Amino acid sequence: MISVVIPAFNEGAAVRQTVQQLSAILAGSEHEIIVVDDGSSDATGSEASAAGARVVVHPHNLGYGGALKTGIRAAVYDTIVITDADGTYPNADLPKLLDEYRKGFNMAVGARTGPHYHESLLKS
Repeated sequence: MISVVIPAFNEGAAVRQTVQQLSAILAGSEHEIIVVDDGSSDATGSEASAAGARVVVHPHNLGYGGALKTGIRAAVYDTIVITDADGTYPNADLPKLLDEYRKGFNMAVGARTGPHYHESLLKS
């Protein structure tokens, strides 16, 4: 039983694909996908809803942290996965991350990788 929380601000072009990908990855397991539309001025909320996500809407932008808190509070299940709407996290690796978590850890943390992710020099 997994709750996936996706904070999203003006991600209407990408969020549907992300929700569909996560739905396919988690098919066969009890899960929910929550998109927190953080005051977007585009179609983020409607695109997420059309893809099957439960959408929680902020009337104005509260920022990434605020959207995370809202999504976590809205989650039904104790196992919470956080990812972004823009495809920069390798969601296809989610089963591997969950396998590690299920070994008895309290938390498992993944890292962004791949050709579409460009780490900030400040994080190096």
